[in-house]
This record gives sequence, C-alpha cells and structure tokens, in this order.
Amino acid sequence: MTATTGRFLFASGESHPDLLYATGIPTPDPFLWFHVPGTAPAAVLNPLELGRARKVAKPGLTVLSEHEAREHYAVAKEQPATAVNLLAAIARRHGLTGWETSADCPLRLARALEKAGMGVEPVLPFFPEREIKSPDEITAVRDGVRLAERGLDAALAMIRAAAIRPDGMLELAGQILTAEAVRGEICAVIARAGGLAAHTIVAPGPQGADPHARGDGPLRAGEPIVMDIFPRVEATGYFGDLTRTVVRGQASDQVRRAFAAVQAAQEAARRTVRAGVPGRDVHQAAAAALDAAGFPTDLKAEPPVGFIHGLGHGLGLEVHEAPRCNRIAADPLRPGQVITLEPGLYDPAWGGIRLEDVVAVTETGCETLTNAAIFLEIP
Repeated sequence: MTATTGRFLFASGESHPDLLYATGIPTPDPFLWFHVPGTAPAAVLNPLELGRARKVAKPGLTVLSEHEAREHYAVAKEQPATAVNLLAAIARRHGLTGWETSADCPLRLARALEKAGMGVEPVLPFFPEREIKSPDEITAVRDGVRLAERGLDAALAMIRAAAIRPDGMLELAGQILTAEAVRGEICAVIARAGGLAAHTIVAPGPQGADPHARGDGPLRAGEPIVMDIFPRVEATGYFGDLTRTVVRGQASDQVRRAFAAVQAAQEAARRTVRAGVPGRDVHQAAAAALDAAGFPTDLKAEPPVGFIHGLGHGLGLEVHEAPRCNRIAADPLRPGQVITLEPGLYDPAWGGIRLEDVVAVTETGCETLTNAAIFLEIP
C-alpha cells in the first residue's frame, strides 16, 4: 500500500477469512472494510449489525454506520451508500488513485470502481501475517481441536457400544449403525459445545481409500473406519482438525501393518518439524518411513494407492491455508505457524488409514495441540 492507494475488502465476515481477521466481526451479509494510509482501519455496517459489531470488533477498528460514513465522506444525498459510492468518496477525501483488494473481490465491484476512475489491484495473500499465529490464535485453534476431540469421543462411544451381528454389521439400539448416524452424532455434540462441523468424514472399509469421501452406509466389524473432523469454533471462526482410524473388533494383519506404518510416519514427521526446515522435508520424512515399512506409493495406479497426498497444511481461519507440507513445499517453516501432520495409506482392497494431529511450530521443534489417543482396535 502506497500513500496514493488504499486497501479494502467487501464480503461476509462469516465466509471471508481475511475480513474476519481484519475486523473480528462475523456477519452473514457483506460489509465494507477499508484502510487508508495514515489513518485507522474502518468498517461500515448496516443498522442490523452495528451494535454487535461494536462489541466484538478488534481494537483499533473504527466502526461506522452507513449513515455516519455517508456524512463523514460526503456521499451525495441522491446516492445510496453502496460500496462503490463509499469507496469513491473515501478516495476523493484522501486523494487516492486506486485500491488494493483480495483476489476474490467481486468482479462487478472491481469493474464499477474502475469505471469510476480508480485502479483496483488484487493482492494474494492479502494478509500474509495470518500465517504466523499469535498465542491467542494458537489457543483459538486448540479450542477447535478440543471440539473435534469431543466429536471423536462421541463417535467412539457409539462404535464401542454397538453389538457385532453374525453378518459383521454393527448394531446399536436395535438399528444397524451407519456412517450417517455416527456423523450426525459427531456434528450434534460439536454444535452443543459451540462449534460447527461441516463435511465430517466417517468412511468405512474401501470407502476410506478415497481420502475425502464422506462415507455412507453400514459400519462393519474388522474394517477400518476413517473419521476426519474439522469443526469451526463459532465464537472465533478458528478451525480445529483431527483424524483417527479405528476398527471395531479385530483388524486384519494388513490393516495392522498399515496402521503401525502410518503412526511411525507421523512420529517421523513430528521429529522433523522445527523452524527453518522446508515443508517438503517434513513430508519426505513421513514418505520415507512409509516406503521403509513396505508401503510404496503409486500415483499412476487407478485409483492411486499408498501415501497419495501431502503430509499437512496450515490451520487457522481456514481449514486449509498456508503453509503447506507436501512434495514441493520449499519455504522454511517459521515459529508460530500451525500445521497438521496427517500421513495416510490408501488401497481400495482394504480401505484407508489416516492419523492427523495439529502442531504449532517452534524454534526447536513443535508443540502438539492434539490430545486424542491413537489406537486401532476397539474390542
């Protein structure tokens, strides 16, 4: 941002992580945030959101009503207080020639600003500082992980309480236990605790070989069940992330070997994490451990088998954000980054195994934010 350019965002606080980061205001409807060089950042909201916004806004943010913004920036009375009219008036007041905004700025808004004589430059990332979490942000992510753990506990309780029928299906309270029922309980428990769990994965048997398959149908004894839970804390907007794989009853020797290999790979990655280490090195530590255990990866197979995805990703106001830990991640890790460590093995012949913990990078290693125990079999 130069002396002649400002910065703005126009989006919903609930759905736009950069706007939530800038303001702390989680609204369902879009509102305007802007920052002019030499002044405090400000947000303009409609009357429905004004009272709440002033209570939850981040320190240092000026919160204006649409009426106050019109008056302060001399928007003509015959013009509505749209984002375009407000930004044009703000630019005139401060002598700005253009604006920087996020790369996902609505095209219609950008075109209207350009028509009004202002340049619009998309910036990615808009807030690169989001990558380094403050202690309060790390606490917020930890809260998200705790929500995921509560959901996992509920799922494990259902699976443990279920009876094993002669045909191998699990039965609870006279009904066949399904992936949908377990997922519903996970989401309900998290909702009661103040979180929102969307797209939760409960993938049994061969379905678990597709890493992002949500899973459906009956759960069976002896088959691995991949459960990936990534809730958002409604009070802060920060996410947790957690994956565990369990088998009700006895697992096959193949699944036991795969589980032990994935657990060893996660520990190898955890030992590699520290400031200054490229993300690809952390990924490679896990990949090498899986290869050494006799589980090579074949990305050309149909479908691909083995360790077919990156080891992990950043976690914060988005469930997938910078940095990345994959085969090509050359940037060195930095203290304060929060990342997932989630190696996995996938084979449609028997299913999938994935284990995921969340860690915060430190100068000398990492702090694990996950408490959930790791085990395979539920007797």
